Amino acid sequence: MSHSSRPLSSKLFQLTALTLALTLAGCGGGDGTDVVAPAPDLGPEQPGNGGGSDGGEQNVEEINIVESALYNADGNVINSVNLEGAYYQIKVVDDAKNPIINAKVVFDIDAEGISLSQTTSGAVLTDAEGIAQIFLKPDNAEVLGAYTISANATYNQQTATTDTTFSVQATNVTLSEITVGSNSLASGGQTPISLKVTNEAGDALSGVLVNFNSGCGQIPEQVTSDSEGMVKAVFKAINLDTTLCSGLVRVSARTGNQTKSTTITVASAEATSIIYTSNDLSLGIRGSGSSSTGQAEFTVYSGSTTLANEQVRVSLEKSPFGLTFGPNRNQQSYVATTDANGQIIVPIFPGTTPGPVEIEVSLVDDPLINALSKNITVASSRVTQTGLSLSWEKNVLDWSYDGDSTQINARMVDRNGNKVPDGTVINFTAEGGKVTSSCATVDGNCTVNFTTQNPRPGDGRVSVLAVAEGEKEYIDMNENNAWDEGVDILVHNIGDTFRDDNENGVFDIGEFTYPLTTGANNQCDNNLDRYINLKFPSLSELKKRQYEANYISEFVSPNKANTCNTDLDAVVRYQAVTLLSNGNDARFTVGSLDQANNFTVRPVQAIFSSDTLVTFRVNSGGFYDLSPMPSGTTISGSATDNTDTSAPVNINVSPAGQANRYNIMFSGAKPGNILEFILDEQTYSAIDNGNGIYVFEGLARDTAPTADDIEIVSEEGSCSAEMYSGVGKVPANVATGSPGDNLGTFTTFKLKDCQATDEVKITATAPSGNVTSYTYTIR
Repeated sequence: MSHSSRPLSSKLFQLTALTLALTLAGCGGGDGTDVVAPAPDLGPEQPGNGGGSDGGEQNVEEINIVESALYNADGNVINSVNLEGAYYQIKVVDDAKNPIINAKVVFDIDAEGISLSQTTSGAVLTDAEGIAQIFLKPDNAEVLGAYTISANATYNQQTATTDTTFSVQATNVTLSEITVGSNSLASGGQTPISLKVTNEAGDALSGVLVNFNSGCGQIPEQVTSDSEGMVKAVFKAINLDTTLCSGLVRVSARTGNQTKSTTITVASAEATSIIYTSNDLSLGIRGSGSSSTGQAEFTVYSGSTTLANEQVRVSLEKSPFGLTFGPNRNQQSYVATTDANGQIIVPIFPGTTPGPVEIEVSLVDDPLINALSKNITVASSRVTQTGLSLSWEKNVLDWSYDGDSTQINARMVDRNGNKVPDGTVINFTAEGGKVTSSCATVDGNCTVNFTTQNPRPGDGRVSVLAVAEGEKEYIDMNENNAWDEGVDILVHNIGDTFRDDNENGVFDIGEFTYPLTTGANNQCDNNLDRYINLKFPSLSELKKRQYEANYISEFVSPNKANTCNTDLDAVVRYQAVTLLSNGNDARFTVGSLDQANNFTVRPVQAIFSSDTLVTFRVNSGGFYDLSPMPSGTTISGSATDNTDTSAPVNINVSPAGQANRYNIMFSGAKPGNILEFILDEQTYSAIDNGNGIYVFEGLARDTAPTADDIEIVSEEGSCSAEMYSGVGKVPANVATGSPGDNLGTFTTFKLKDCQATDEVKITATAPSGNVTSYTYTIR
């Protein structure tokens, strides 16, 4: 490789102390900032004789690199680089040996350990003399071996490359002893540490990377020596995870094969506070099937830092009956030690009684520093046999089309009347239509949707079964609020359940069986009499029998016979019925209601002139003729008076006993109507005195009117039908009765001033908008 032919003296330059310091600082200062070393003085600028000196592009056919060499800070050509670095310089010319200005030169090193500076891209442009250079430096004192630096020059789509091989000698460094600001620290404290990096001759070395390590706490992993060879850092006696150091902590510094270390004494931390750090906790009682174990968390702090290995005393301050805690599962206080995170975990084991729980944690060395748990309760249990109920948004759906829907709400409580745990699952099946398969409770409630579609049961009744994992109802004979087999008494035992589609109270082959079965074959004992006498001693015998029947219907059935065991666990069930109705058609039946609300159908489906009250039973038409009309259907009635206005009316005028006052009597009109007439361009209404005699009294007129002066304009009928009692709108929920019951709704209308030939019209308007009406002619 050739090098510049300029006189060597022109390349030399003198470094002042400041320049030398800046050069060394170019290798990296203690703050980690790279300072670019100054370029050596390589002589005065020489005017180029090539084109493009005005910044325009030169016309060249080829480019060449005619110089390629490494220079030290004194401008001397070298082939060995030390820790202080060197400059690599090339010269780019055209085919006529003229310097090329603004050629792009990309530099690259073939291996790690050497860094290029003075450019972030690794590329520079040639100057007016075609010169391009870059500064290179070993990353640390341990770098050694052979390297190659290459240069790729590009100009006007022409390229030229060159490279230079050089060696790096590892620098022998010496580390001074570590100086510590304070060798004795408080817990969580910090102190500066420093040392100096020199060569064998004792000269300060800048840019040397020193690695730090500490047995505890925090210290920078790597620090570079500054221009005076100093390495400075800060040691903190607290770990990144906020745990505190204590005792003797060894701090070491290493570069190459040089290592120095020192020891710092850190005082033990002192606890300053205890905090209850758990969320609210609600547990089920023992044997409830819900979460019946839990844990409370407490954290000990020294200032704002968690404190490990601190001894605390754990005590049970308040609890419901039977609750135990701690590793020994009893109610005795015990001593625990905080973990690496400054925490202790207290296990809790509920008993059989609900209630609040309070646990206190205090320092063994200072009991005044303590904390009390908050919002821990033993409350929730499984749903009990009598704690499941269903309610419908509406229970008479219009099955004349697909998609009529309703919400079914499930509500569940435990035997104490508390909500069951959130997330308790209840499952649903239906004899027809579509029902959401399950829902999970929130605050003891959850909701599913029921929608009309095939299949549609032929009797207009859809059995819906809801089941949940729960427990049987029992009488607590030994007063411990817990089930004790052989001591306590089941109110009415239940076993396997099924969906009783035909509602006959017994399981028939082909009916849906809930898949979870007991596998038992014992009789299902009934102790309802004892339960009723205990709970409701003042009830009449009739009421007691009614309550018993209702209990079995709601909380026992559907139940397979001889499938019971003596366990408390059970599949709690509730079956109810949704009614089908045809909203396209209504069926009307004329009859009457007695005081007991018993409906008697008229053998002749007619209305008579003697009727003042008439009752209609309104049912769904067609296939579901025992069902009411869909929920929300309106029932209305109207009357039409068919008075014969062609009959002759006689008019008689007589004095009223006062001057210019006259009475007018009309006879022959239909009784109970309204008779209007016009006299002297005024309209008057005559009053019916009975038997078709209408009278207008005290007419003021100068002369007596004649029959020819009076014009009868109307003889309107007054037959009317007004709703008197019963259903004007089918309610959202109606009693579903039993199979074969007629569930039609009753509406009674009051008839007034109606006679034979008048008409009464009954109309049912379904929520879908379909209208069904029937007109009865009064006999």
